[in-house]
Amino acid sequence: MNEIYTTVMGRLVANPESRTTRGGVPFTAFRLASTVRRPNPQTREYEDGPTNFFNVTAFRTLGANVGNSLSKGDPVVVYGRMRVNQWMRSDNIPATSVEIDAYSVGHDLTWGTTSLVKVSRAQVDQSDRLSDDAIQSVHAEFEGYRTGDPETDEYEVVPQPSGLVPQEDGERELAPTPVPA
Repeated sequence: MNEIYTTVMGRLVANPESRTTRGGVPFTAFRLASTVRRPNPQTREYEDGPTNFFNVTAFRTLGANVGNSLSKGDPVVVYGRMRVNQWMRSDNIPATSVEIDAYSVGHDLTWGTTSLVKVSRAQVDQSDRLSDDAIQSVHAEFEGYRTGDPETDEYEVVPQPSGLVPQEDGERELAPTPVPA
């Protein structure tokens, strides 16, 4: 069976939640918002595209470290196994969510600095952990039985750098793109 592995950059929508599966495996779950930014050639400024939302789950030591290290609004990079989950909302309307079983999570150092405090690592479990009822209940809470509409979902929008550099005359222009040799 083919699996999809992905890397997503974005910001935490809310503080991570730490819990334990019925089997006693600790995990931390959080919701990630990722917005595409593209330069507009006419205005020479960057513009936001649509926002995508992901439910991210990290297990064992990674989950504990995520719970102790991240908070709402933090810029992060997540690498893991992605799956699309289709489910029925409480009002009998089908819904879809995108979930990532995280193998690596870290701060996006494009936005700042961080320091590492080393802890022991846990063994990576190869089973499909995302189907556990406890995890699905956290994801359902994240979804709030909503459609994932960026206009109605609560999340913090943090301005990103524009890619513009100041000039001597006070104007701003797009940073030059290096030409390959």
